[in-house]
Amino acid sequence: MTKSKQPAPTTAQKNMPLTDQALAYLRDAIQTRKINPGQEIDFAALAQKLGMSRTPIRESIRQLLTEGLLELLPGGTVCVTQLSAVEAEGFYHVRDELEIVAARAAAVHISDLEIEMLRANLSLFDKARGEPEKLSQIDNQFHTVLYDACNNNYLSQTLRRLRIKIGLLQGRPFNNPKRINDAYNEHASIIKALESHDPDIAAIAVAKHYSNARKSRLSLL
Repeated sequence: MTKSKQPAPTTAQKNMPLTDQALAYLRDAIQTRKINPGQEIDFAALAQKLGMSRTPIRESIRQLLTEGLLELLPGGTVCVTQLSAVEAEGFYHVRDELEIVAARAAAVHISDLEIEMLRANLSLFDKARGEPEKLSQIDNQFHTVLYDACNNNYLSQTLRRLRIKIGLLQGRPFNNPKRINDAYNEHASIIKALESHDPDIAAIAVAKHYSNARKSRLSLL
């Protein structure tokens, strides 16, 4: 369990209510691995970084404890949750099923603008092949567009929360050039499938992508 300097909040986060600022900041930091699994949350440092009292920090911590992103250790220490291989398998089983449901819905509802956004994202992904952290951010943006396209706010929000939990897993798949190339091709196939507006074709493309992503991630544990 380690402590490290916390990244600064974004401008968008600063426009939110204080508790929401802290929540958004911590979720993003966990998802992007700016705060690592097993790392202790320093309440005082976080309050100073975000420019707020400890009250909204505590409220955000309580919320993230209920979501399973943080865990309370003996003595009152709070740290980022570490998922075991068994827990990761269970997590992926649930998430992958919901991803397929979202893909089928997205194939029906996706707009031309959203397809163009996915194409632009794919181009950015291709140009960032040598930057693993940037690739992770671009990858998250790709799936955010896909979630929004499913036209189901509850499903979209659920998948966003589940995706954040990926940050709890050890390893960085985009350090592997083969995984980068495979992910690029899989994203291209998903876009092509969505352009067909055929739910079955979209489900097949997304299922293949997540099966490969799951195998790649679990191999790092």
